[in-house]
Amino acid sequence: MLAESANIKSETSLVRRTSNIALSLCLLLGPAIAISAETTTCPADLSAASALPKFTATKQDQINISADSTRASTDSNSVFQGNVVIEQHQRRIHTDYAEYSDKQQQVTLKGNIQVNNNSMELTAQRGQIDMENKESTFDNIDFNLKSSGLRGHADSIAASKDEFSELHNAYITSCAPEDNSWRLDAGEIKLNHKEEYGTADDVVLRFKGLPFFYTPYIEFPIGERRRSGLLIPTFGDSSSRGFEFSVPWYWNIAPNQDAILAPHYMSRRGTQLDTQYRFLTKSSNGRLDAAYLNNDQVTDQSRYQLRLQEHSDITTGLKFDLDVQDVSDTQYFNDFSNDITGASTTHLNRSANLAYTHNGWNASMFAQTFETIDTTIAIVNRPYRRLPQLRLDGARAIGSSPFVFSLNSEWVNYEHEDTTLVAGSRATIKPGLSLPVQGAYWFATPAISYSLTDYDAKDSSGTTLALEQRRLTTKSLDAGLFFDRPLESGLVQTLEPRMYYLKVPYLDQNSLPLFDTSIPDFSIAQLFRDNRFNGGDRIGDANQLTLTLGSRFLNPATGNEIVRASLGQIFYFDDRRVTLTGIDETRSGSASIAEISGNWLRWRTTASVQWDSVARRSEKQNFFLHYQSDERYTKNSQIFNIGYRMRDDGTLSEGNIEQTDVSFVTPVSRDYALFGRWNYSIKDNHNVDVIGGLSYDSCCWSVQLLAQRRLNSGTATTEYDNAILVQLVLKGLGSVSGDSVSTTLGRAIPGYIEE
Repeated sequence: MLAESANIKSETSLVRRTSNIALSLCLLLGPAIAISAETTTCPADLSAASALPKFTATKQDQINISADSTRASTDSNSVFQGNVVIEQHQRRIHTDYAEYSDKQQQVTLKGNIQVNNNSMELTAQRGQIDMENKESTFDNIDFNLKSSGLRGHADSIAASKDEFSELHNAYITSCAPEDNSWRLDAGEIKLNHKEEYGTADDVVLRFKGLPFFYTPYIEFPIGERRRSGLLIPTFGDSSSRGFEFSVPWYWNIAPNQDAILAPHYMSRRGTQLDTQYRFLTKSSNGRLDAAYLNNDQVTDQSRYQLRLQEHSDITTGLKFDLDVQDVSDTQYFNDFSNDITGASTTHLNRSANLAYTHNGWNASMFAQTFETIDTTIAIVNRPYRRLPQLRLDGARAIGSSPFVFSLNSEWVNYEHEDTTLVAGSRATIKPGLSLPVQGAYWFATPAISYSLTDYDAKDSSGTTLALEQRRLTTKSLDAGLFFDRPLESGLVQTLEPRMYYLKVPYLDQNSLPLFDTSIPDFSIAQLFRDNRFNGGDRIGDANQLTLTLGSRFLNPATGNEIVRASLGQIFYFDDRRVTLTGIDETRSGSASIAEISGNWLRWRTTASVQWDSVARRSEKQNFFLHYQSDERYTKNSQIFNIGYRMRDDGTLSEGNIEQTDVSFVTPVSRDYALFGRWNYSIKDNHNVDVIGGLSYDSCCWSVQLLAQRRLNSGTATTEYDNAILVQLVLKGLGSVSGDSVSTTLGRAIPGYIEE
C-alpha cells in the first residue's frame, strides 16, 4: 500500500517532511543537517568542546589564538605549544601543537586535535588549514553531529571555503562508542554545503556486521533542500499477497510539489505501482494516492486504487474541499490492506464542498456520490447521491435584545443508481426564535421554529408527483439546574438535573419520499434533539419530556474532570405516528441510557448501557478500560486496554454485534517489549483480529516483529488473511523496512502512537 503521510499545514512543513523522507541513505556530514526527529539516546564519544566563542557577526574574520607557550622563528613561522586554542566566529580548535606560516598562510596542527562548531565536533591527530584559500584537511578523524546524535569516522576530510567537503573511507552510525550495531560505509563522500546536497560512492549499509544494502552511487540532501533519489526498500509477507518487496523513488518536482513512485512486487499477485503526489501553495494543499496492478495473478484482473484529496482557502471565509476515491473491485481492501477498518469499508465517498463563513452565517454548496463496494448491499438500499446540496445556516442575536434568531435552510437534488426509485429535489427553510436566559445555578431556553418543506420529485416513469408542502411548528423548552458541594477529599461534586420538553404536531408524511432519512443511534445527545430522524424527509411528531440527571467530580485546583455520570430517559405523552415502518410507536418511554466515564491518574474508563424496560433487556452495552503508564508513548510505556461492545435490536439483523477486545503493550526488560491484540466476536464465535509480537528497542536501533490474523470482510465464508510484518529502524537513518508495523499497531491498540 501507499506510504502514509502527515497532513500538510504549510509550505515549510512540506519541505521539512520531504527532506526527512529523502534522507533515505542519510550520509549526514554538512553544517546544516536535516535529520529525522527520531533522535537517539546513545552517549556521544567526543568530549572536546568547551563553550563556543561568543563573537558578534561583525567580527567573523577575527581570530584569537592562545597557548601555554609561543615562539617565533626566523622564517616567519610562529609555533604554539600546550593547550593551543584557536577561535574564530562560532568555531573553536583545541590542539597540543600548532605552527603558523605567515609566508604560506597555513596552520599545521598536531596531537589531540579537537574541532568544535555549531553542528559538529571532530577529533583528529593531524590537520592543516590554508588561511588564504580557506581550505583545511584533517586525517584519521572521529566526528559527532550534535543535532542528530550521529557519529562516525573517516580516514580524512578536506573542506574548501566552507562550501565543499570531501571524506574518504568514512562510516556513520547513531550507536554508542564501541557499538557499531549498524553503520553506513562509503568509499568517498562529497558534500556541497551551499547547494545542500551530497554524493557518495561505493555505499554499504551494514547491520550487525552483515551487508544489508549496497549501491555504487547515491545523492542525498544535507539541509532543508530536497533531492530526488531512491528511498530504502520495504518488505513484508502475507497470505493474500505473499512475499512483498518495494523500492520507492522520491521525485522532487518543484519547491511545492513532490511525488513517490514505488514498484511493489508481490510474489502471489505480481508487480504493482504505488504512487503518491503532493502539492502545496499559499492557499491550498492536496495529495493524490494511486496504485495499479496490471494483471493480478490470483484474479487474472487489473486492480487499482485511487484517492484525491484537496483543501483550498480561496479567500477569507471561503473554502473548498475535494475528496474522490475509487477502487477496481469489491475485494481490493481485503486483498491489499493490513487494517481491519479499511477491509470493512462498504462505500467510497466522492464529494466536493464549497463553503463560506461570515459573521456567524454559513453558506455551502455540496455534491456527493458514493461507490458501493459491498455487493451484498442491494441496489435499492444504497444511498442517494446529492447533486448538489445548497445550505444557508446561522444564528444571531436580534439587536441588543436577549432574543436569538436562527435559520436552517437547504435545497438538495437527489439521484439514485436504481432508476425505479423516486428522484428529485427537496427545499426546506426553517426560521427559529429562542430566548436563552441563565443565572448562577440555572438556565432556561424556550424556543420555537417553523419548518416549510417543498418537493419536486418524479417517479420511475418521469411523472411529477403531486406532493403537498409540509408545514410544521416545533416548540421546546430546555432548562436545568446546577448544584455543587465540596468533598472531604478536596474534590467538588456537582449535581445537574436537566429537562427538555418538545412539542411537534402530527402530520401525515407517508406520501413524501425517503431520500436520506434514517434513525440515528440512541445516545444521551439524542435525548435533546428536536427531531428523532436524521435527514429532512421526516419530522417526528412529539409530545415528550426528557429528564436527565448528571453528576461530575472535579479537581477545583485544575478544573480537571475526574468522573462524569449521567442517566436519562424520554417520557412520551402521545403515540408516535410518524415512523419509517408505517407502524405507530406506542411505548410510553424510551430506553434508559446510563453513561459513566472516569479519568484518574493513568487510568481512563468509559461505560454505557441502553436498557429496554419493556422487553427487560439490554439493547446496547459499551465498556472500555484503558491504562497507560506515560502520557506519551515511549519504549518503556505500559498499555492495557479491555473493551466489550454489544448491540442487539431484538431481531436477527446483521448489524447486531457482541465482541470483546483486549490489547496490551508491556516491557519485559529494559529493551524488550511484548504487544498483542485479541478482538473476538462472541455472537459469531470466531476471531476478528488477532495480533502478537515482540519489539526490541536500543538507543540506536529497534526492530518489531508482528504476526496478524485478520478476518476478511464481505465474504460468505469465514476467511482470514495471515501476515508477518517486520519493521527495522536504524535511528537517525529511519525505517529500512517501511512503517507497516507501527501503522497497524497504532490503529489496533489505543494509546500506541509512536513519535
